[in-house]
Amino acid sequence: MPQYFADIKEKEFFLLDDEAHHAANVQRHKEGDTILVFDGTGRQYDARIDKIQKNFVRGTLLAPREVRRVPLEITLCFVPNSRVGLEEVLDKCTQLGVSFFQPISSARSEYDVFKKWEEKRVRWQQIMLCACKQCNTPFLPKLLPPAPFAQVVSDEKTSSLIAYEAEQTHTLAWGLAQLNHPQRVRLFIGPAGGWTEDEIALAANYHTPAVTLGVNILRAETACIAACAKLL
Repeated sequence: MPQYFADIKEKEFFLLDDEAHHAANVQRHKEGDTILVFDGTGRQYDARIDKIQKNFVRGTLLAPREVRRVPLEITLCFVPNSRVGLEEVLDKCTQLGVSFFQPISSARSEYDVFKKWEEKRVRWQQIMLCACKQCNTPFLPKLLPPAPFAQVVSDEKTSSLIAYEAEQTHTLAWGLAQLNHPQRVRLFIGPAGGWTEDEIALAANYHTPAVTLGVNILRAETACIAACAKLL
């Protein structure tokens, strides 16, 4: 059953604009049909459509669904290499269960994620929403504003790991065992050209150990997806 992103009140839900169009015109639901709705915060309900109007659907919440949570809250701090690559990461890692996305810039950045951020953010929010609907998760990740690597890594409120191609010994499993709060982690993934030695040293200075993702050198996008899949 497809699910719809809804404004959920105490006993009612509302679908607006694209979601209403999808339910009424694409899926051709009728008044009285039972559908699945969610609000992005983890609430998911079986619900009944009571009223369909242009760009507007209203209905009644019937029963909450039992929700499964991912075992680890991941903030993926990654250096985008291209718009296409960034969108691939948002799509696949939303499906995996990443909680936060933090685009960052680094010494070897190739893509200016800061340029026209607000325009891009609207499209990227939609990509994450579509991924949620595809994999039937009620949790919509948060997309944080882009920031420089040095600024992000210096915030030590959350335990962090940094994937580094030159690291050969310390694995993700080892890294998780070092965390003070094993239910929450920030994971840093670098650009196509990799991290500089100065960036790795800066990460170590802020108690962010380097870990290996395996014997092969991965594409940056593959590294994001593979590491999150392994952690989750």
